Amino acid sequence: MRPIRVPLAWLNLTHDWRRFVMFSLGIALAVALIFVEYGFRNALLDSNVLLIQKLNADLAVISGQRAALPFRESFARHRLTQIAGLPGVRSVHPLYMEYYLSLVRNPAEPPEQRPPNRPIRVIGVDPDAGLLKFPELDPAPDAPRSRVKELQDLGRALFDRSGKTNIENRAESVYGALVPGVETDLAGQRIRIVGEVDLGSDFGADSTLIMSEESFADLLRRPYSPGDSRTEVEIGLVRLDAAVDRGVVQQNIRNALSEGDLDVLTIDEFMEKERRFWLDNTPIGFVFGLGMALSFVIGMVICYQILSSDVADHIAEYATLKAIGYPNRYLSQVVFQQALFMAATGFLPGVGISWCIYRYLGYLTALPMWMTPGRIAFVLGLTVLMCAGSGLLALRKAQQLDPAEVF
Repeated sequence: MRPIRVPLAWLNLTHDWRRFVMFSLGIALAVALIFVEYGFRNALLDSNVLLIQKLNADLAVISGQRAALPFRESFARHRLTQIAGLPGVRSVHPLYMEYYLSLVRNPAEPPEQRPPNRPIRVIGVDPDAGLLKFPELDPAPDAPRSRVKELQDLGRALFDRSGKTNIENRAESVYGALVPGVETDLAGQRIRIVGEVDLGSDFGADSTLIMSEESFADLLRRPYSPGDSRTEVEIGLVRLDAAVDRGVVQQNIRNALSEGDLDVLTIDEFMEKERRFWLDNTPIGFVFGLGMALSFVIGMVICYQILSSDVADHIAEYATLKAIGYPNRYLSQVVFQQALFMAATGFLPGVGISWCIYRYLGYLTALPMWMTPGRIAFVLGLTVLMCAGSGLLALRKAQQLDPAEVF
């Protein structure tokens, strides 16, 4: 039976297990720093597309002037009728939306004792159309969590329980205990909460209310708009027949909207447009990109100090190998393997530490701190690059070593 050959690089690292554990924790700290910076960047971008992800449609029609969801740019509802009869279009539905409205947390309190009102997003949809992917808006008659029938009454709404929470009481929203059955004031008018959904906050509002088109128009448009209160639409949702080519129908819709003032986007394109706006027009990309770069540099410094000190500790052994004929290429291979072993052994605990940090930060901030396989792979690539780069720097000591100077 042939003996198992253990790489010299692994033996160099593990001959002192306490020191090896400290090395791994140092790399894990650098990995956690990168994960946190990367996680905040992605969470801030993801929070602004949570609503778009919930759109139950194939295409979205928006004003060409709309930079992002919180910026109000509506268009005439009759424009949707231009595409309703096109081949491949199954149905077209309007979605109404308002931001920066005042929601009184507790109308029973005297006005002088109420905390400042918080901004909230209000969405108006046809409850029977299932335009948003929430179990509470499932139009199926046997859907157990559906609140479609309750929403058909005027002044009824669903409240997003996943929005920002009260710092003093995490079980309660910043708007107070808005559970089903509670009545509150929206824009000076009374509404009743009939159910809850899970969505989340974004840069425009701390939470969301969902109601029917009729309730939206009656509460938020009719008192302030002469004539038909539903003539202006924020988003048009287009559903296509199952067998059609989505790209062809999308282009046909663009051709039908010949004035060129509306954008016709797939849901993925809509999300990318939203992310790109916040990345390019706010400090998110620069600030957290700089944070990731600094974390990467810190990790390289930590890894280099570990490798260079290990080379210094084994200088006599490396000199012996060179004296008996091993070339620099072999010594370089040993040091480079050590860097890869360190990347592997430091990355795993770094992922565990980062996962715990993500859970805690998500609980504190209500941000979507998601650790997806793609993001884990990205940080793994950075970790390998970080340790490999440090290994290349540490190689110089081994390559420049003269056995005569050691002995």
